[in-house]
Amino acid sequence: MFGRKGLPWFAWSLVLTSLLMYAMKYLFLFFALCTFALTSGCSSSSTSPSAPTVVIPNVGTNWTIQNVRRDSSGNVKRTDTTVRTVRQTNMSYLGFSDVVLTEEQNPVTGKLDTVYLRYLSNGDISRLSSPAIDPQLPVWFTVPYYTHVAQNFYYGGTINYLGFTHDSVTFSASYAKDSTETIAGTIYPVSMIISTTWQKATSGTKDSTNFVTQTNSFIPSKGIFGGRNVTLNQVNGKQVQRIQQIVIAVDIR
Repeated sequence: MFGRKGLPWFAWSLVLTSLLMYAMKYLFLFFALCTFALTSGCSSSSTSPSAPTVVIPNVGTNWTIQNVRRDSSGNVKRTDTTVRTVRQTNMSYLGFSDVVLTEEQNPVTGKLDTVYLRYLSNGDISRLSSPAIDPQLPVWFTVPYYTHVAQNFYYGGTINYLGFTHDSVTFSASYAKDSTETIAGTIYPVSMIISTTWQKATSGTKDSTNFVTQTNSFIPSKGIFGGRNVTLNQVNGKQVQRIQQIVIAVDIR
């Protein structure tokens, strides 16, 4: 009827049962912690954003643009249409071999407006830019359609153009928002940026100041550009003609 040290057998039974339950409790906690570590501890790294899909339009791809021209008071003076067409891809030009050339004929002057572009692997667009005065200063300027990182470029130095001897130029571009454009009944997601160009050219006898700010949209799924709105265009402090460009048709080749 008694166990060691004179305890009754049922008392020893209760002691052993309590010790066994205590051990099982902490053994369960141990296995639970191990399971948690295996299932969640190794998956703590963050997921990187996916790389953009860069779409370079084929030669012949074009988009029709309606140009609404307004005077300094906002009155519509003229409405016309132009077509911008991709003329060449993978061309070598000013240090790069992946250049895309687009052309658009100006309905007012009849001259061709050429734009040189590079479609960067990070989803942004690099464009060849030059100011209104001093086209001898072409620079590749990145427009942050995808990365949304604001870009700035400044130049100041001597020039020899139309009688001007010194030039100061600033380009800037920053991300505005993601939006949509409806073109011929089709809705396209677009990325919008705001860009500005400021220039002051001087000489001993004259000077000229030009300032332009505008919004531009880009249709990444097609690799083409959407609408553009020139919100301010000043020459020597006076507001001049503004142009709103609306894409009304797209022809993908």
